[in-house]
Amino acid sequence: MNRIIILFLCLNGFCLGQNFQAGTIIGINTSQVSGDNLAGFNKLGARLGAFVNKKIGPLIGQIEFQYINKGSKELVDSEVYVQGYRFFLNYIEIPISLKRKIYNKTFLETGFSVGYLLNWGEEINGYNEMGSEVNSLDYNIHVGIDYKLTKKLYLNTRLANSIFPIRKHASEQTYRWNRGQYNTSLSFILYYYIGASKN
Repeated sequence: MNRIIILFLCLNGFCLGQNFQAGTIIGINTSQVSGDNLAGFNKLGARLGAFVNKKIGPLIGQIEFQYINKGSKELVDSEVYVQGYRFFLNYIEIPISLKRKIYNKTFLETGFSVGYLLNWGEEINGYNEMGSEVNSLDYNIHVGIDYKLTKKLYLNTRLANSIFPIRKHASEQTYRWNRGQYNTSLSFILYYYIGASKN
């Protein structure tokens, strides 16, 4: 984990000296976990961090360092005094993206990320119910869209999914491509540039 932080700080310092642009990330992340018999992006969390990017011909290369909440949550009837199922996962994540302008103020992005698990928990009606151990690393691919609001502010919408399972099914059974449980997240965040964006 310390190596990841040191690597990002070194890259950040190098980038700022090479005419890169930088800024902050703030927003929300909605998520679900496959294989928990729940449907929908019901788990609400944060996506916070920083980014640096640079134009590479017609493309923009970007690296981020962020704290992100993932997991799943059961929606329960408010008139019934139960809390339902809750599975939370907190990661430090480094996404790397390539972006390209597709129309006026709109950019399409694609990329991958690696997340380091800080902590996790699993509850049923408020009681700890720890299932199978969660892998310490989460590898993801993502696609998204940026929209330029002002010279300093961009709105990003991103869909991400685990490449490998974050843990085995409770039964430990596998079937073809279904090897276990996977994170899926849909986030909505603001990129705030330190200085006006040149993109």
